[in-house]
Amino acid sequence: MEKDQGMTSERQAAANRRNAQLSTGPRTPEGRAISSRNSHQHGVLSQRVTTDVEENEIYERMLNSLMEEYGPRSKTQILLVERLANLFWRERWLIQTERSQLSLQQDDVFAAAKAKDQSLTLTDQLLIGRYQTMLTNQINITIAQIGRLLQRDAAD
Repeated sequence: MEKDQGMTSERQAAANRRNAQLSTGPRTPEGRAISSRNSHQHGVLSQRVTTDVEENEIYERMLNSLMEEYGPRSKTQILLVERLANLFWRERWLIQTERSQLSLQQDDVFAAAKAKDQSLTLTDQLLIGRYQTMLTNQINITIAQIGRLLQRDAAD
């Protein structure tokens, strides 16, 4: 008699339960903090804006400065100014990452001996350029959206 492929045997189910007990995830606060960043694929595309207290203070000052500059009055305007701050922050992060990569390459004696020049690979340059263009376009679009809303409010 042929066994139904859709049914799990009691032995398989018991093995699954035993294995599940071994993979309960991180248990310490440090482990949870590390695992919370597991899906952090790329800073430019991440959901988190800052990861430490000092950086958060810099971000908050920038956000407050933009809020002061644009003076948003509606919830939509506030969200757009927050979006603008996030875009500027990601642009800042991108520049810092590029600088860091160039610095690492210059400090690496072995890479210097192998490479004819001390620049990023073409792939890295293209990727950084792509993200920079994307951020610049989104910044310009967001500034235009804020401007239109503020003009509309001023006309009312």
